[in-house]
Amino acid sequence: MDKAAVLKEKDTIISQIRTYSPLMRPFFEIPLTLREFSEKLYDFPVHPIHRERQKLVISKIEQKLETLFGKNFKRDLQVNLRGSLAFNIADHHQPLSHPFLLSANVISSVNKFFQKEKHNAIMVISSGDVPPNNYFSRSGFILHGKRVPLFSVSEREFCTYYIPKRNFDFVERLKSSHRWHEFDKSEQDFLQKHEYFLNSLDFSKCKDYADQITMVVKNTWPLLFEQGARQTLPELLYVTQEEIVTQCLIDILKQGGDNIITAALFDPEFRQRVLDNFRGIVAAWREDENKGTHFFWHKYPGEPRSIRMFLQGDVLVPQHEKYKHIKVPLEKDALIDLLQKRKIYPGLFLIFSVLCFYSGVRPLTGFGSTVYLALLKEGWLKSLQGTRFRNEIDLVKMVDVTGLVAGLAIFFKRLNNGIKALYAHDIFCGNPLTKEHLETVFNMKYADLLSIGAADMYDYFSSKYIPPEVKIDKTIDFNDIASVTFDYL
Repeated sequence: MDKAAVLKEKDTIISQIRTYSPLMRPFFEIPLTLREFSEKLYDFPVHPIHRERQKLVISKIEQKLETLFGKNFKRDLQVNLRGSLAFNIADHHQPLSHPFLLSANVISSVNKFFQKEKHNAIMVISSGDVPPNNYFSRSGFILHGKRVPLFSVSEREFCTYYIPKRNFDFVERLKSSHRWHEFDKSEQDFLQKHEYFLNSLDFSKCKDYADQITMVVKNTWPLLFEQGARQTLPELLYVTQEEIVTQCLIDILKQGGDNIITAALFDPEFRQRVLDNFRGIVAAWREDENKGTHFFWHKYPGEPRSIRMFLQGDVLVPQHEKYKHIKVPLEKDALIDLLQKRKIYPGLFLIFSVLCFYSGVRPLTGFGSTVYLALLKEGWLKSLQGTRFRNEIDLVKMVDVTGLVAGLAIFFKRLNNGIKALYAHDIFCGNPLTKEHLETVFNMKYADLLSIGAADMYDYFSSKYIPPEVKIDKTIDFNDIASVTFDYL
């Protein structure tokens, strides 16, 4: 496809995203460089009430890190959670892989790279609810355009939050599926060495696969960068939204009191307002289409999967014919018990209600979460009107959900006559990022980088928001747009 055709299709894609998902429109008009955008992410006021509530969130993150890394984790990993809290919430709790999610960890913290001294760790509150087979993973990782499986077909719908500890055995999986020959000698050597490296990590303090991923991410992150940059590279630490918010919820419920979280669960009148005002939002619930869940997900008996639940009276009932006998009463003691036993965990509505709209943590988002968090914010403002919680309205208004950091691929290289986005394992396998490359990217316009990723975002927006009758059959991707836009690189 020639340059004119690529640019024409790109313009059509961006026009449709702007039209049918207007919350995305302002991002395509941001005049800042990537560096300037990143620096502004942490320039926001924090209300004293939010700062007090954030102490609980901080304590739960620190407890988790201490469990995995020991009592000296603050010193050893340079963790400092004081100040304005803004966390990348866009990534899935899985090995580093997709260019969009990979880049978010850099975009969120540009000023921490290539410094004389090591800066504070980058904290990511990642989603552990996703199955291994998701848009950004496909049950494994990508190496030079070829999929490397971490899970079998029967395991692909598992819930990461519930997966037990396991070995990394992708070499054997490739061999047993008769795909080993798809990789050349250098790729095979890399895969064997990488598998050995992962299995040699100290997982002794890990209780499950999610803990293992925290270790894997921490230890593979430096491999993205050239050797000279690693000494002062900030640590990258992932903990799951589900675990942190579960622990916060247990304390909030134990403390009792009347707040927007307890009222949403236990006050029938206020709860109904919440159910009505959030219905149809991607991160909440849509009962008629059997999507989302009311407040919590339930563990599938005997398997590391989860079941959605919808409210019947004051009881949550799993939406699975075989398990409709399981009842979860919306009562304080019952919920505390089930949360402690890990039989239930909060859905995205509760996760972001606790983290963002109650505690005031600023979410650094992806293109999907940018839209649904704005809708969740609108839902809370509507739900609080005319209630005893109207003083919370100004607090919710203060929560900035416009920190879009995932959707801009900044890891790419020139290949033959074009430009190719790099997945994490492409970089691990002999292409570490240089300071020169990243400094060039940091000085690019944010809007330019976002527009280049628009073709890959289109898959999401066309499935959620763009009417079927106007959808186009997309024929381009990031590589096509980047190749005709950055031909000077």
